[in-house]
Amino acid sequence: MFKVGIIGIGYIGNVHIEKFASIDDVCVEAISDINLVRLRKAKQKFNINTTYFDHRGLLEKEALDLVVICVANHLHRNLTIEALDLGHNVLCEKPMALTLDDARAMIEASKRNKKSLLIVNNFKWDFLNPLIFQMKSLIDSGWFGRIYHIRLNRIRSKTFPLNDHSRWNLDSKQSGGGVLIDLGPHIIDLGMWLASDYKVSAVFGTADKGLLKLDNIDDFASGIIKLRSGIALQIDLSWSSHHKPSWKIDIYGDKGGASLSPNKVDHENFMLFRLENSELKRKHLSKNFLKITNEKSLQEHVVSCIKRNVASDCSAENAYAVLETILRWYESA
Repeated sequence: MFKVGIIGIGYIGNVHIEKFASIDDVCVEAISDINLVRLRKAKQKFNINTTYFDHRGLLEKEALDLVVICVANHLHRNLTIEALDLGHNVLCEKPMALTLDDARAMIEASKRNKKSLLIVNNFKWDFLNPLIFQMKSLIDSGWFGRIYHIRLNRIRSKTFPLNDHSRWNLDSKQSGGGVLIDLGPHIIDLGMWLASDYKVSAVFGTADKGLLKLDNIDDFASGIIKLRSGIALQIDLSWSSHHKPSWKIDIYGDKGGASLSPNKVDHENFMLFRLENSELKRKHLSKNFLKITNEKSLQEHVVSCIKRNVASDCSAENAYAVLETILRWYESA
């Protein structure tokens, strides 16, 4: 039985409990939270055997195969290093940390203790599966030819109430920023993963407080990331806006293009195009051509990688590259 412990039982912590508990031969053995009401509710809802008010008890007393860190961003570094130093593999929520020094310290602790450190990037499985894996398969097959541009946007019209600023996400000391450090880790990682390139040569971006109008909290961000391979990532993000919500990934290659829109109806959510005889034509491929992952969730991917001791799409090294890009983006803004 693969045993999991989870620190932080807010909304995301509950999602992790549910996802891990749904996997065969995986057990959520213990949970921890400083909020006793949340702790009791989760214990009853998910029938958890052991709960801790102090996370140290969970780390010191439980023999676990994985500890999941689901706390405010500014706490990621210390709790992750504690867990690694006490002999646990760790899955930490994004963003990895608030500074590169903290992120490096986390990676060093992982190497020092010979334990896995993975960082959450769940969009591929939770929202874009199987389409994003089909798109990645086509990219790797060469169907698009030389890819030179990938455009990604995640525009929301509303995320948080505009008149309620009590959440830790809206406190820059705890969060490190706004939409860029919240949605950015997911969307930037998607672009780099599709491009198979986590090395960045240049970053230019803007970040604006938008409708929230809070100091040091960006509600909208737009930027260009030039990768070493020559591919440019164009990214637009918003928490709140006077705009219709949208979620789209566009691929531009010298032999073909694609548009992936998970919110569209089935026949329009993944479209392939080629310009033939000066006419843009939509292309259709058999499903047999497209590789689809057997993993149903990030959690299943993480368990599989740790059990088999293989590299993960959610590596700390990739998350470090994404964090560095976000911080460079903030600097340019």
